Amino acid sequence: SKPLVLVQEADPAKGGGTLQELRAQCPEVLQPEIFDSGWAQTTWHRIDEYQRVSLKIISEALLLCSPHYLNLTSLPLFIPGEVQGQPISFSKSVVLWASPFDEGADELASELAHNFSGLTVSTA
Repeated sequence: SKPLVLVQEADPAKGGGTLQELRAQCPEVLQPEIFDSGWAQTTWHRIDEYQRVSLKIISEALLLCSPHYLNLTSLPLFIPGEVQGQPISFSKSVVLWASPFDEGADELASELAHNFSGLTVSTA
């Protein structure tokens, strides 16, 4: 079979729907090969930053099927100027409250504070 990339349109006005709805529209005999074979999938949004993410997923999936990249499982693709490659910080100091009664909240909040400048954690 040929490699596939499942691209799901997010906007119902443009024919989009949930994967379950799209699967239901597909002939039943083709459903396992298309939806259950572990193909790369992405949701197509109408916002530039999200479209870039989708284009990277599509590009990576197609490149990984080419002879030069067959032995790899991922590629470090980068689009110049993309948000993912830029440091993210808050313009003002932000305090994130982590409830001591929510198991794991403090650990997650501390990890976020470590990765985002201007963010501090409070459990009081």
